[in-house]
Amino acid sequence: MTSYAAGSTTDELREAHRALLTPSFRAGELMSEDDFLAQFPVRAHALIARDDDGRMLGIAVVERFRDAVLLQYLVAAPQARGMGVGSGLLKAVIAEWGSTATVMLAEFDRPDVQTPHPAHGDPAARLRFYARFDALALDLPYFQPAVSADTGREHGMLLAAFDRDGAIADRGRLSAAQAAAVLSYLDEILDGADDPDASRLRDAATGDGGIRALPLDRYAEIARSPL
Repeated sequence: MTSYAAGSTTDELREAHRALLTPSFRAGELMSEDDFLAQFPVRAHALIARDDDGRMLGIAVVERFRDAVLLQYLVAAPQARGMGVGSGLLKAVIAEWGSTATVMLAEFDRPDVQTPHPAHGDPAARLRFYARFDALALDLPYFQPAVSADTGREHGMLLAAFDRDGAIADRGRLSAAQAAAVLSYLDEILDGADDPDASRLRDAATGDGGIRALPLDRYAEIARSPL
């Protein structure tokens, strides 16, 4: 049986970073161990899955912004894949934090940019997984800002929103309040950057008609960054 509980101690969060996150993400996607630990408990929260013997099976991390919550990381241990650990973590995260902000966001690799990797996963399969939880791709030329001074931006990514009640899909776009929350999130992560890619991303978020939201299997309709 799998149990899910908040990750609250530095030791268990350090173990999760070393054993689960480091093997599962590219260097440009993953915060350093020190930066990862420093964000708890004010900025970020973690949920850890364990088996009956206390072995760590997976972790989900959410990061809080002013009006948005970002699913920062979600990973299941290799031996736990196919056992429902990822689904269990995501269900718990949505139930716990999905209604605490105007919008809940996540970042995904574009399958037309990133290829399947034995450790980092299959981007197309990942989109199919998140589609089952009503995630919709936002029509933005998104990139993940550099996670440290030693890494660059991660281009070829999507920003998605979880559609908890189906209202986003019905409208085909975010509400005005949700769009404002996304713009606030972008302003925070871009941290004053005004280069062409950052400006293009902001412009797309403030365009007439709001921010369009598409089923994840239509991600190819969304412009890449850099174009």
